[in-house]
Amino acid sequence: MTTKSKNLINSLDDAVSETLSGLSHAYPQLEYHASHGVVLSPDCRDRKDKVALICGGGSGHEPFAAGFVGSGMLTASVAGSIFAAPPSIHITHALQCIAENNKAGILVVVPNYTGDCLNFGIAIKKAQQAGIKVEEIIVGDDCSIPANEQSVAGKRGLVGMLFIIKIAGAFAERGLSLPEVAEIARSVSQNTATYGVGLSACALPGNATIGDNRQGLMFELAQDEIECGMGVHGEAGYERIKLGTVSVLVTLMLKRICEALSLAANDSVAVIVNNFGALSQLEQGIIVHEIVIQLRNMNIEPVRVYSGVLMTSLNSAGIHVSLLKLTESHGAVFIKCLDEKTMAPCWPGCSYSIPSTVTCTSFKDVEKKKTEKIGISLNVCEQRLIKLCLENACAAVIEQEMYLNELDRGCGDGDCGSTLKRFAEGILDNLDNLSLSHPAALLSEIANIAEEHMGGTSGALYCLFFTTGAKELALSKQGENLRDVWFCAFRSGLNCLEKYGKAKAGDRTMIDTMDAVYAMYERMLKEHPNDFYDRLAAAAWKGCDSTKDMKPKAGRASYVKQARYLTEVDAGAYAAAMWIAVIVRTITQFKE
Repeated sequence: MTTKSKNLINSLDDAVSETLSGLSHAYPQLEYHASHGVVLSPDCRDRKDKVALICGGGSGHEPFAAGFVGSGMLTASVAGSIFAAPPSIHITHALQCIAENNKAGILVVVPNYTGDCLNFGIAIKKAQQAGIKVEEIIVGDDCSIPANEQSVAGKRGLVGMLFIIKIAGAFAERGLSLPEVAEIARSVSQNTATYGVGLSACALPGNATIGDNRQGLMFELAQDEIECGMGVHGEAGYERIKLGTVSVLVTLMLKRICEALSLAANDSVAVIVNNFGALSQLEQGIIVHEIVIQLRNMNIEPVRVYSGVLMTSLNSAGIHVSLLKLTESHGAVFIKCLDEKTMAPCWPGCSYSIPSTVTCTSFKDVEKKKTEKIGISLNVCEQRLIKLCLENACAAVIEQEMYLNELDRGCGDGDCGSTLKRFAEGILDNLDNLSLSHPAALLSEIANIAEEHMGGTSGALYCLFFTTGAKELALSKQGENLRDVWFCAFRSGLNCLEKYGKAKAGDRTMIDTMDAVYAMYERMLKEHPNDFYDRLAAAAWKGCDSTKDMKPKAGRASYVKQARYLTEVDAGAYAAAMWIAVIVRTITQFKE
C-alpha cells in the first residue's frame, strides 16, 4: 500500500518561498528577496564600517538560517530547496546586496556539507574577483564520528554554528576588522562540539513510500531504538542503540563531547540544546535539566544554557547538544558576546538567560495547621470500618488505573486513572496518620491529599467535594443518626461541585453517578428499606451507565464532537461509581 506523509502545504515547489514569506510577514522589518531565497537584515544598508555576516543552506531546518538574521548576528541568509544547498547565483545575489553599501567586508559562515561548500565557494570566488572583501569559515562541529572513521567530507556543520554566528556577530557590531572577526569565529569553531540523537526520522513533505507504518520516513527506526550521531538532513546516524532513560542518553552524549573538546574538571562551557522539531517541550526541558546536573557533577560549569527549536530536521524527533568550551584566553569575551543584544528574532537568549547577581530571600512555606477535631466522633469499631472503606476504595482505584485511562482517551487527556491513582496512593501513604475518629477532620485531610496529589480539574473537584462535606460534618452533633449526617455531607459536597464545576446531571460527568446516588439516598431515608446499601450501589452504577448515551456538555469532553469517542461510559462517572460501590460493599460485609 502506498502512503504519504501528512503535511500542511500548498505545493512542495512553493514550500520554501511561502515559509520565508511567512517569516517576513511575522517580522516585516526583515527584507525578503523571493526570487533568490535571500533574507536581509534591516540594517544591511547601514553597515558601511561594520563587517557583515552571511550564512545559509538547505531549507527544512527552520528557523535556521533566516530566523537568525538581524543586527548582532547575520546580515543575510540564503535558503536552498529542502535539504539542498542554495545555488551559487543566489549566494552571489546576497553578497552583492551587502557589498553595495559595505566597505568593512563580509564573513561567510558555511555549513560543512559538500553542496554548501561548493556553491558558497563559487560565490565567494566570484565576489573576490569583483573586488568584494570576503572571508569564509567552514563549520564542522559534529563529534559523533570518530576521527579515524571520518571521510574526506569531514565533520558536519550542526547547531554549534549559532555560537559562531552570535559571537562573531557581536564582534562585528563593535567595529572590528574582517580578519579579526574571522579569527574569533575560527576560535569559537575550534572550541565547539555537537552531538545529536534521533528518536524518529523525518519525512520529506508529500513523500510516498510502501507500507502502512513508515509514512514516508527517510529511514526506519524501531520503537525501542534511537539513532546516535544523527544530522539534520534525514540521514541515519553513526550507530543505533536501545532507547534508555534521559540520564543514560545524556551521559553518552556528554562523554563524546567532552572527549572532543578535552573538557576536564573546573572547565566552563556554554550550552545549546536544539530540538529537531518534533520532540515535546516537556522532554526538552528534562534533557536540559539532566545536562546541567551531569555537567556540574563533573565539576564543569554551564555558564550559559540556551534551549529551543533552532535548527530542525523537518518533523524529526530528536535533540542536539552543543557545548562551547570557554577557554582561559577567550571565555569571558565569548560570554560577553553571547550576552550582547541581537535583533535576530529566533536567538533563544535574552536578559533572563544571564544568571542574576541578586541574592533572593526565600519565601516561607505555608505552615500546615493541624486539623481541628470537631463535630461527631466515632468509636473504635466505626474507625476500623471507615479505615477499611478507605483501604478497599483506594485499592480498587489503583487496580483500575489503566481501564480508567482508556475510558478517558479520545474525549479526555487519558489520565483519569493515573490522576486518581495518585490520590489513592496519597491516602494510603497517610492512612495511619488520618483523623479516623472525627469524620470532619478526616474529610478535610482527604481534601488536602486530593489537592496536593491530583492537580487538574479532577483534583479540584474532589478537593471541593470533601472540603464542603467536612464543613457540613463539623456542624453535626454527637448522637445524630449517622446515615442522616453522611447524607447531609454528601448533599453539600454535590451542591458545591455543581456550583463551581458547572456540570449537572445529564452532562456526562461524575455528577451523573453522584446525583443518582444522592436521589436514591434521599428517598431511602424516608423508606428505610432493608437493602439500603445495595440500592445505593445499584444507583451509582445506573447513573454511571446513563452516561454512555449522553452528549458531553461540561469538562474537556464537551469539546469533542466525534461520536466514536463517546461510545463508553464517562471515566469520571465510572470512577465515582466504583469507589461508592466498594465502600457500600465494605460496609455490608463488615464484621465487628
